[in-house]
Amino acid sequence: MKRLIPTLLCVLAILPLQAQNNSFVMEPESPSVIGRISLITPKIIAEFAPTAHFTLTTGFWLQANFWDLWEEGYADPTLVPSITIEPRYYFNLEDRKKKGKPTRYYSGWYISLPFNIEFPDLRFNMGGTIGFQCIMGKRWYWNISFGPGFVYTDSRFHLDGAGDFGLGIILNKM
Repeated sequence: MKRLIPTLLCVLAILPLQAQNNSFVMEPESPSVIGRISLITPKIIAEFAPTAHFTLTTGFWLQANFWDLWEEGYADPTLVPSITIEPRYYFNLEDRKKKGKPTRYYSGWYISLPFNIEFPDLRFNMGGTIGFQCIMGKRWYWNISFGPGFVYTDSRFHLDGAGDFGLGIILNKM
C-alpha cells in the first residue's frame, strides 16, 4: 500500500503532461491525393499534395454561360466544358491545428494561381486568388476563392475576376 499511493500520484502527474504532447493528436494526416465532387458547379476535382502546404488541384467542370441570356433576350444558357489547373499554397495549417480546428483534407486559408481552359472556343482564364476551404462533418466540404484575373480570347486580353465557389462531397475515406 505504501508503494501504491506514490505510484498512483506519479501516474496522475505524468499523464496530463503527456496529453499536451503532439504525438497524441488524433487527427489523421491528409492523403496525398484527394478526390472531390462539387455539386454547386458540376465539377470533378483531384487535389495532389506533394508537400504539407502545397497542393496542385485539377478539375473538369461544366461552366454555365449566362451572358447570352440577357444580351439576346432568351433563356438558353450554354454549358461550356472546362479544365482547371490550380497550384495552391496553404499558409495557416499550423495555426488551425494549434487552435484545435480541423486541417484534414487541407481545411484552411490558401493563395492560388488558377488557370482555366474553356472549350470549344479555347478561352484561357488566369488569375491570382485567396481562398478558404473547410470540411463539414466527415464527407462534405465547401470552398470559396476570389481575386483579380484576366481572360485571353479572340487574340485579346481582358481584365476579369478569378475565383470559385464549391460545395460538395469528398470521395476519400480517412
